[in-house]
Amino acid sequence: MSLEEASGRTFSDTWHRVAGVRAHLRTSVTAHRQIFRGQPWMVLRDKFSHEWFRVTPDAWTFLCRLGEGTTVDEAWNRSLEFDAGRALTQEEVVQLIGQLNLSNLLHFDRADSQASQFERHQKRKSRELKALLMGFLSVKIPLFDPDRLLDKALPLIRAICSRWGLALYLLLLFMGLKAVVDESDRLFDQSSHLLVPGNLPLLYVGFLLSKTLHEFSHSAVCKLFGGEVHKLGVMLLFFAPVPYMDATSAWGFRSRFERVMVGASGVAAELAMAACAALVWASTAPGTLNSLAYDIMFVASISTAVFNLNPLLRFDGYHILVDVLDVPNLFQRSRDQLRYLAERHVLRLHDAQPAARTPTEVFMLPLYGVISLLYWVMLMVTIVIFIAGEYLDLGVALAILLTFTSAVMPLYKYVKYLYSEPRLGYRRGQTVAISAGLALLAVGLLTLIPVPDRIRVTGVVEAVQSRQLHTDTDGFFDELLTRPGSQVSAGQPLLRLRHPELEFDIRAAQMQREQLEAQRIQSVSKSSTDLATIERQLESVLQNLTELHRRRDAQLIVAPIAGEWSASDLDGIRGQWLARGASVGTIVNPDQWRFVAVLPQVGSHVLGESIEGSEVRLRGQEGINITVAATSVMPFEQGLLPSRALGMSGGGDLAVSPSDPNGVVAAEPFFRIESPLMPDAEHAPMLVHGRIGVMRLTLSSRPLLVQWERRLRQFLQRRFRV
Repeated sequence: MSLEEASGRTFSDTWHRVAGVRAHLRTSVTAHRQIFRGQPWMVLRDKFSHEWFRVTPDAWTFLCRLGEGTTVDEAWNRSLEFDAGRALTQEEVVQLIGQLNLSNLLHFDRADSQASQFERHQKRKSRELKALLMGFLSVKIPLFDPDRLLDKALPLIRAICSRWGLALYLLLLFMGLKAVVDESDRLFDQSSHLLVPGNLPLLYVGFLLSKTLHEFSHSAVCKLFGGEVHKLGVMLLFFAPVPYMDATSAWGFRSRFERVMVGASGVAAELAMAACAALVWASTAPGTLNSLAYDIMFVASISTAVFNLNPLLRFDGYHILVDVLDVPNLFQRSRDQLRYLAERHVLRLHDAQPAARTPTEVFMLPLYGVISLLYWVMLMVTIVIFIAGEYLDLGVALAILLTFTSAVMPLYKYVKYLYSEPRLGYRRGQTVAISAGLALLAVGLLTLIPVPDRIRVTGVVEAVQSRQLHTDTDGFFDELLTRPGSQVSAGQPLLRLRHPELEFDIRAAQMQREQLEAQRIQSVSKSSTDLATIERQLESVLQNLTELHRRRDAQLIVAPIAGEWSASDLDGIRGQWLARGASVGTIVNPDQWRFVAVLPQVGSHVLGESIEGSEVRLRGQEGINITVAATSVMPFEQGLLPSRALGMSGGGDLAVSPSDPNGVVAAEPFFRIESPLMPDAEHAPMLVHGRIGVMRLTLSSRPLLVQWERRLRQFLQRRFRV
């Protein structure tokens, strides 16, 4: 905890509540001096309750004047007499006494001191219980004191943290990384089995082992630098019990390097465990041990990056950032600064006090507060969606709990603030009026004012007249008759195939035909009974000969339509064997273009809408809008994608059927949208057959809340089939 300097008025309306109080710091409280961002501070610590507090040197001087038999008013007057320029104001004294009292760091010289202490203890327990209920993602349950155990382990800790230990650690990381790179193909294939029911027990075991090493590493390094660790317990992280250890005594280290090392030790230990797991995983066959090693590798690396090492969450990365920036209590102060900005500039409370004390903090604190809040919401929503994708009921329960903690409770606290905050005083009516006005304005903007309703669909540029060329027979690529990129006319030869055995087959068929014709003439002259059989054989030979001639004619590939012939890498395959159906390019007539888009089933509401406008932007040149003449939606379901590039197998976003090797059969039916493109002379060269783009359709205007409700419903339908 820390005390933030107030710059309020010299005199306080609530001074009478503390003026006659006789109090002093408890004998269990120790203090030492630390430098934060070039400014001296006194850090207080209760060695029994393990509470931490930070005060300015002026506040510490005032606390030193508090002694047995001295009232707060007497100590304040002595401070004025000694140095009026540096003495605390009454507002600052009231804040200081209140915060120290709340942290149970003061001893009061009065008869009801024990009752007051018990009351503060009960309030503190009540706050901890509320925090336990609200912080459902990390509920802590202390079990015992591990300090003596760590004292006995100090020789081993020193050996691990030596130079030789560092060298072995770096070697282990290198070997683990090499193993992962060598088996990178297997690495991604196995990720799809992480959340299958059969793997969940192994995943939890890996998580438990990783977090156990993580917490012991924090405590070990803290003990190495002279700290104390008095709490070991169980933390319900996402309702899964994992160990935790309280290494907050590192906050009292004067060396910033030591504090950073304590914060980073858990991450370093998990990376070492991930490297060991990678070596085991890469050297074992599929089985229980292999799956467990993969799970440990996952939780010790991915969870470290997303949670522990991320400074936007209050885990290791946050504490490392706090020590590097030398800004203690960054999380709470960022929210205090946001609250100040809201009170000062929105609620018009001109006596609101900022948490920032330097020009850098004026910018840094609100920026961190906003980014960390947005990241937390995004992370929680992602986790809920991820879990709901595998276990819908659990995901719904988490979504309800998340809504309650992030929306309902903050709203309740704000209403309580409006009606019970003492600082509002006579301005309470003004504050309530401003809040009600802003709420009505927000409701009006969301529910009453229509705004353009736009949706985006992916599609592909097509020439209205285009033809994909395929070989109609097999053979060797023998001769290129027309260079790709040339303008061709209908019927113009493009390339020729060669099949040496085909001519022999034709000659053999011709000889067989001649033989059968001779036999037929002989049978007619002798009135033989074999005539019917010979005629059937002759008919079969003639059909075969016709097919052979068709195949010979198909060796010459001609342009079916006029246009520009495009084909890639034909020179590189000259002389190679081409099977029947092989692609040999496309002929495109560049006179007319259209954009063909894919509308998923969840967007079927567009069928009953009037499209007021549409525009197309091509990939790679998103800043340029291409004019669309008209847009039509085909009112029946389609199954074949206009281009393989729109499907996931071709780098697109649409799911394709796993049974289709070509990647053009959509996993779900869709609606086809067609729009003729009318580019000007400047943008015409951008149109290339098969180029991917995005079409934005503008529908009838409607309020934002209606649009958000529809998009949420569509997302649920698409993601969870509900």
